[in-house]
Amino acid sequence: MSSIFNQPFGLTWRKALLSAPRLVPDAALYLINPDGPHPIVIKIPSRGTHLIPLYVFIPGASKLDTSTSIEPTRHPVLLDFHGGGFIFGSCQEQAPWCAKIARELNAVSISVDYRLGPAAKFPAANEDSEDVLNAVLDPTKPGYQELRYLINEYLLRTSKRRIELDVTKFAASGFSSGGNLALNLGLNVRSSRVEEGDLPCLFPPSYARDIPLLLFFPSLDCRQLPSERPRPPIMEQQKASFSISLELESTLMPTYLPRDQAGHPRASPGLAKIRDGGLHDRVKMLLILPEMDTLAEQSHIWVSKVAEEGRASDLTVEEVKGVVHGWTQFPDSWLTEEHQKLKLDMFNKARDFIAQAWK
Repeated sequence: MSSIFNQPFGLTWRKALLSAPRLVPDAALYLINPDGPHPIVIKIPSRGTHLIPLYVFIPGASKLDTSTSIEPTRHPVLLDFHGGGFIFGSCQEQAPWCAKIARELNAVSISVDYRLGPAAKFPAANEDSEDVLNAVLDPTKPGYQELRYLINEYLLRTSKRRIELDVTKFAASGFSSGGNLALNLGLNVRSSRVEEGDLPCLFPPSYARDIPLLLFFPSLDCRQLPSERPRPPIMEQQKASFSISLELESTLMPTYLPRDQAGHPRASPGLAKIRDGGLHDRVKMLLILPEMDTLAEQSHIWVSKVAEEGRASDLTVEEVKGVVHGWTQFPDSWLTEEHQKLKLDMFNKARDFIAQAWK
């Protein structure tokens, strides 16, 4: 793997600037996520030589818990992916959402610190997301035993508790580029080139329960760089300008995803086939669309595609007026009271969408 320090200086400082939130100590999560639970950070093996860091939010876990029971309790699983265009972003910004699902649905929320560019190259993020899903589902895969051991070792040491993961109740959520990864988990990608091979969905066809995928303003078509995407009319009317950010992303994204690979359905899951088993039969999707988002147009195109290929009944769309891309990940102190309410409303709808599938 190439190191970020081998990149041109201009590229390195741009990456450092965008990665600044990752330098915030995890203790800061007590400020942005006061209700908890607060995550433990563990690392599990991948298919390669690297370890994958996970932020794990465990319901009811507390160092103040004096329970002496070690009878394991069973908990559903949420697998979560942060955004950032595959070149920045962090699990820390996911804390309010992941903790909410842990608290209110009694689930173990796992936010994946997948590899980013320019140090990593496509399909590194996809491979990490698949490896973590396999660690949840498949006892024969790397990470399965380690995931459970590390969680329970922490719980036994701090609160005399043990848990089991209820793999019959699973959900995945993703924000922006993380939505790209979440949707990928539900797809059977059939390659037109024999040498590439097919990329089958990791959920068995016989999976017995609905699989909710929460897609918050996802990146579905990476053939356009951020600076090339059309802006919705309201962004032009209000003279909203995100040019500096879009230009930085456009400079960095090709270091992870080369332009000649951007049309691969794994890189652009909005292009993948839906009908005839292209999308797992048990997948149910919730799509959150901000009005002021350069990704909105490709999402609308994909919504039409889903309908044309016979899965409209498995897709729920929530369009949110007056908010920008990524507003749910902003600290509440950055948001107006109205936008805070919209954020809470969307998180509640997403929670209820998961709960319906897990009934």
